[in-house]
Amino acid sequence: MMQMLGPGMYSQRTAPCDSCDGQGETIKEGGKCKKCKGKKSLKDVKVFDIDVPKGAPHNEKIVLFGEGDEVPGAEAGDVVVVIDQQPHKTFKRKGGDLMIEKEITLSEALTGVSFTVTHLDGKKIKISSKKGDVVKPNSLMTCKELGMPFYKTSYQCGNLFVLFKVVFPDKIDEKLFD
Repeated sequence: MMQMLGPGMYSQRTAPCDSCDGQGETIKEGGKCKKCKGKKSLKDVKVFDIDVPKGAPHNEKIVLFGEGDEVPGAEAGDVVVVIDQQPHKTFKRKGGDLMIEKEITLSEALTGVSFTVTHLDGKKIKISSKKGDVVKPNSLMTCKELGMPFYKTSYQCGNLFVLFKVVFPDKIDEKLFD
């Protein structure tokens, strides 16, 4: 389209055709599909079941090839799913390793500690200190291979670390000193 801006000055612009929307063809009213109304595609929602690999890290991408939007004359796009790891109320994750903080009393620290943890997969794990060992404040206990499965080698697991927080009493019963 040419437009005169002033004496001897013209502007030219191009735009897609109003009839065919730049496609180069039109469909007569009687020949249009009743569902798509001649647009040649429909909006649809598809639900996918995605198997997230064991131990998949934060921001890992899973690509479903050819499952994206389809338009006439073009190849279907891909659907990309990005893993968004959320914080957990009990466990902190670093790669395949997990860590929990456990508050224990002073008497448990001196006489031994034993407790059960429900793992991420629902399995119950019993954790106990060695008989006669004193658990010091802020000490770490390593439970070998009780962490997350490693990504792409899910037959191996990281470690579970327990960070002990010893809660000291405010007062000791005076009867103990008699």
